[in-house]
Amino acid sequence: MAVSYENIIEKIKEQMNIVDLIEEYLYLKKSGSNHIGLCPFHNEKTPSFTVSDEKQIFHCFGCGAGGDGITFIMQRENLDFMDAVRFLADKYNIPWEEEVNFKDEEEKKDIFNINKEAAKFFLYELAENDIAIEYLKNRNISPTISKTFGLGFAPDSWDKLLNYLKESGFEVDLMYRAGLVSKNKDTGRYFDKFRNRIIFPIIDTKSRVIGFGGRVLDRSLPKYLNSPDTPVFNKGFYLYGLNIINKNKDRKRIILVEGYMDVISLYIKGIRSSVASLGTALTRPQAKLLKRYGKEVYICYDNDSAGKRASLKAIDILLEEEVGPKIILLEDDMDPDDFINQNGLPAFEKAIEESIHYFDFKVHLLREKYDISEATQKIKFVKEVANIIKRLKSRVEQDIYAEKISNETGVSKEAIYQEIRMNMSSKYKIKQSEKIEPILDLLPKAYVKAEMDIIGFTLIHKDYFDKISEFIQVDDFIDSECKYCYLIISDFYSNKEKIEKSELLEELKDDDKGLERFKEIVNHIPQFEADNEDKVINDLIKTIKKSKLLRKRSSLLIKIQGIEDKENDLGNFHKLIEELTELNKQITTID
Repeated sequence: MAVSYENIIEKIKEQMNIVDLIEEYLYLKKSGSNHIGLCPFHNEKTPSFTVSDEKQIFHCFGCGAGGDGITFIMQRENLDFMDAVRFLADKYNIPWEEEVNFKDEEEKKDIFNINKEAAKFFLYELAENDIAIEYLKNRNISPTISKTFGLGFAPDSWDKLLNYLKESGFEVDLMYRAGLVSKNKDTGRYFDKFRNRIIFPIIDTKSRVIGFGGRVLDRSLPKYLNSPDTPVFNKGFYLYGLNIINKNKDRKRIILVEGYMDVISLYIKGIRSSVASLGTALTRPQAKLLKRYGKEVYICYDNDSAGKRASLKAIDILLEEEVGPKIILLEDDMDPDDFINQNGLPAFEKAIEESIHYFDFKVHLLREKYDISEATQKIKFVKEVANIIKRLKSRVEQDIYAEKISNETGVSKEAIYQEIRMNMSSKYKIKQSEKIEPILDLLPKAYVKAEMDIIGFTLIHKDYFDKISEFIQVDDFIDSECKYCYLIISDFYSNKEKIEKSELLEELKDDDKGLERFKEIVNHIPQFEADNEDKVINDLIKTIKKSKLLRKRSSLLIKIQGIEDKENDLGNFHKLIEELTELNKQITTID
């Protein structure tokens, strides 16, 4: 009997973005709606390797290689299908079981079936309830729209759904595991979970009902009630309305809203690209979905204090996924549902056009927090803004926003950049107590020279720095002086096109690491021919990356050798061996 891993593969595809995955192996450049690069499967000088973010596939027009993310890992890591699935499951922290429990797989099928039957029940009940029909009519929801979203009604009864499902041949225990009924802890009695509520089926991209949301018709609480987590449903991994967007060919934008009615009202008026986060704060898996299904991500939460706080949290989650969202601001603390119903589609489209960069939104909230006409509060305002600016990856953006804040507050741009550098220096500065003094003696000479050569290139021209900074980060340096030099150079280039060595040494002279060592690094000149600097830089980058991995491997080997009783510490021993295997793969990839 064959083992089915469909559920694991489905979760991998939900979390995986093929562009992000492949960029871990090679440099990709945006070209129209796709990304292109040099094929990793054959030698070529002109890029013929194409990756589609929209379709989540890759194809090489040179050698014919192609497929999805799993196929890429199979070919790149030289793995068979199941090992590639295991590799990606580990990468995305998806629990892996050596053998899939067939009982669990059957249970999921049973839950899908009972959910489908429950959705039919709610649909029948809606057709029989005039109050519910009138409620939807007052919300401008026509029978056609109701059918599109599969809306239903849960009657004001403790056991009508329970009895219906019993008569349909379903066990009460399955109803409970599906989250359709609740259980009284004292009496052990089961009763319908959803009562006297409009029902919003939550449907996945395979058109399966995975859960339900229910909204009251009056002012009773809770206003919304969702299905609990079940074997087929986890609120943090889905977005309401994604099944609609999945059918759209045009995915230029995706709009994150708070509630079911926001999604439906926008759909009614012609906005077919909104999703809701199912009553929870935005999660990393949901952020990955937003990134996958929309080229531009917009946040349109309610414009009240709670909505603003939720927007800030959502921004930070999206930034972790390297998505810079725009924020749609609606007037008079309205939610999207009220706004589009009162003002119409043109007004909402205008609000989208006037949406602001997430940086502007954060600064907007800081303006509400501080009175910058008062000196002390202006200082706090500028400090917090500097902390936001330093997180901007684009140096152009950093420069534009620093100048903007300077003009607004009267604080010089240089002072703002100094504040940014202070924040970054405090983050990366290495304390004397943390330094390992003999590190230079222990490092291979080639590695020390590679670090100094890389820094030498960054000081020759900013173009070299831009190329190097795509692959080398501060934490890739092991030598603490080289690391600190690279940090300061990065800060300088965020505000300058050229760095004078004397200027750099002036910045470094007050540090406690020793000026002589810094002079040695800054004045070091890399050796290269005029026509091979790109090759030299690429080799240096590989050397630094590989040396860091080799150092990590040496540390891991010491840990493995230090486990004296391998039989009683078998779990930890196997974990370290797996880490070692993964490191060896990464080292081989660099070679």
